[in-house]
Amino acid sequence: MSMRRLALGLAALATAAASVTAVGTGTAHAATPTCNTAISYTTVHGFTATIPSAGGNVSCLLARGNNGSAVKALQSALNDCYGENLVKDGIFGAGTQAALRRAQSDEGQTADGVYGPRTRDAIHWRVPGFACDRVNGPG
Repeated sequence: MSMRRLALGLAALATAAASVTAVGTGTAHAATPTCNTAISYTTVHGFTATIPSAGGNVSCLLARGNNGSAVKALQSALNDCYGENLVKDGIFGAGTQAALRRAQSDEGQTADGVYGPRTRDAIHWRVPGFACDRVNGPG
């Protein structure tokens, strides 16, 4: 095999590897919708809690800059289950992000201040008439 063919083959291989790496970066977040509402969801002990959802899909994301009833549900959980004192205004700002980071840290999760499926299952949610409980959603 000539040096030129070898060099072209290695260049093609490097390009293919870079393409695979680039496609894999951020794919999980890109495929996960933004939470835009809140729904009643069964907790691990059979109670009902209100958690963020994207049209019924509880595998969704919330981050700084989001707003609405999904954020209010998260703010309620952070206040009721983690002793935070957030204004439940439905705006995911610096205070909500900091409170979420503390809750994530308390639950042994990466404290990135972004709500997603792992955080959903790790944190506690307010159960009326009970206390706080976890959910175990899909994905």
